[in-house]
Amino acid sequence: MKPAQQAVVVFAYNFPHRKTQDFLFRLFAEGIKVSDVLAAEPVKLNIPPGEIRTKVRHSGLVHPRQVANAIGARYHVVSHRGDEVVGLLKELDPSIGVIAGARILKSDVIGQFSGGIINFHPGLIPEVRGLDALLWSVRHSVALGITSHLIDHRVDAGRILERREISLFRDDNVFDLSERLYETQMDMLSEAIERTCSGKWEETDYRSSACNTKMTGEQERQTMELLPSYLERFATDNNI
Repeated sequence: MKPAQQAVVVFAYNFPHRKTQDFLFRLFAEGIKVSDVLAAEPVKLNIPPGEIRTKVRHSGLVHPRQVANAIGARYHVVSHRGDEVVGLLKELDPSIGVIAGARILKSDVIGQFSGGIINFHPGLIPEVRGLDALLWSVRHSVALGITSHLIDHRVDAGRILERREISLFRDDNVFDLSERLYETQMDMLSEAIERTCSGKWEETDYRSSACNTKMTGEQERQTMELLPSYLERFATDNNI
């Protein structure tokens, strides 16, 4: 079944959020129907903010309800955990889900999708799982890339759909890398859905991998000092 023929359910946030907005727009542009958007209210996390900023601040975002209305998707304000969302999913009987904004989903939610739920992780799995994937990739000299995968009960694990490395250049800064990782997720959306529909995934052994935790400020500073030598090693323009 081609992606354009497969409607998807999107996990999102119920507030202006760049990934939620852009995923919905991109799915529409790719001709992939979004049947329903499950929009959760913000949840406060016990994760301290980083001392070094790695992402661009944005403005001019469109509320996801407005985008959903424009593309003809039903919009549900519902927590991604608990009896309410499980009951809703039983009614919808979905095949494929796409995460455009969500915290860790529980097994009772994952199990409602016959085809699976697709996540895009900003690091190569299983080498770089967990938080601060960009920085841990630099710190451990792992190529930067995006992994699309079908989630399971573990964090940043499950069946691998695609691992795609990004291009690096010697004059890149951390904002270039962050944006290129983000944009690559957009480019992988249609392919991930097609592979899910056709069953093209790989089982992966996670027994020797672990999830990275939030970096300390000292670790962030040390990692940023490693960035120039990291780029010298991995930069695409070294071969030009």
